[in-house]
Amino acid sequence: MIDSLITAIALAALAFAWRAAGEAASRSPVAARLRALYALTGLLLALRLAVFATGSLPLIVALMIAAAWLPLAGLRLAEQLCRRHAPRAVKLLGLGGGITFTALALTLGVAWSEGAAVALAAYQSVMLALTIGMLARERGDLRSAERRTLDTFLLALVLTIPLALTDFHAIFPDLPVRGGAVAVLVIVLGSSRLVDDRGTPGGLLADLAVNAGAAALMTLVGWIGVAALDAAAAVRLAAGGFAVGALLLLIERTQGRGPQGAGLVAALARTPGAGLTAILSAHPLLEGGQLIDGEALAAYPPASLEPLLAHRVVDADLDDEAGDAARDLLQAAQATHLIRVSRSPPQFLAIAAGGLAGAELDDEIAVAARLIEAAA
Repeated sequence: MIDSLITAIALAALAFAWRAAGEAASRSPVAARLRALYALTGLLLALRLAVFATGSLPLIVALMIAAAWLPLAGLRLAEQLCRRHAPRAVKLLGLGGGITFTALALTLGVAWSEGAAVALAAYQSVMLALTIGMLARERGDLRSAERRTLDTFLLALVLTIPLALTDFHAIFPDLPVRGGAVAVLVIVLGSSRLVDDRGTPGGLLADLAVNAGAAALMTLVGWIGVAALDAAAAVRLAAGGFAVGALLLLIERTQGRGPQGAGLVAALARTPGAGLTAILSAHPLLEGGQLIDGEALAAYPPASLEPLLAHRVVDADLDDEAGDAARDLLQAAQATHLIRVSRSPPQFLAIAAGGLAGAELDDEIAVAARLIEAAA
């Protein structure tokens, strides 16, 4: 019963996260891959609930197939986060595993053996380890904001390893709670802040601490209400409290963030004032920016700043004579873009757009830059 409840809660959390990622998915390959992973995971959880309720063989076969393709979906997301293709052998393993276990499900689904279940667990574990290894290996080549996005997702993946393994009854036959749905909640929490560029590993750990508190509170209430609460029941209560806390946290985080309101331009359009302070507070991307002027620019001779000031928006891909100064300033501010606030005196706003920012965001930043310079 508790496994079904946690699975239903995780499915609801995925639905909220899938909807919240919709706007970013239209402009970012990372967000699009994340949304696809949400969709496939949601299908798997829905099938699991249906199998719990009916025990239908066709649903069991469909569940096996969804589980077989989940590792490849995770690898495709990792490729986008790293902006690198996975090694050919890893991609072939992911594709081959998906095909192999799909064939097993379609042909031997009637007699899905314990050995096949263990093989599927081993395949998923190997693919997860390879995906984590790829993320850890490539993170050093990314910009700070992109690395922050990757690190948050990487931490979430690492935390899910022991939870996901508990889903396999052949390996752990007597557990009071299965951790697969809890692992899904950890992934959703780890990625829920990334859409508005506020995701950090520390933020994920803070979320988990809040949910651990909810789990402890639920267990305490159970102990008060039930005189002879055994260890298995306490674990079930803790898992239920964690799941409810995660869902409430996600609902609170996504409340009021509809598909039309997630963009930078939409946020600027709703800004009540035209002053610089009002514009900078309109969206988390601008609000978290760092103003660079005065002493921060004193080390740069006017001749090196003049080419930089010729651009309203600057990123690290600038190739002309302003490129070295731009990259130096961006690295110092841990930013991805510089927005010119004023020419005289020289002043820039350094902003950090994370890995879910796509190419279209550059146009939105250009609009914001015009408004910022006009208000300065």
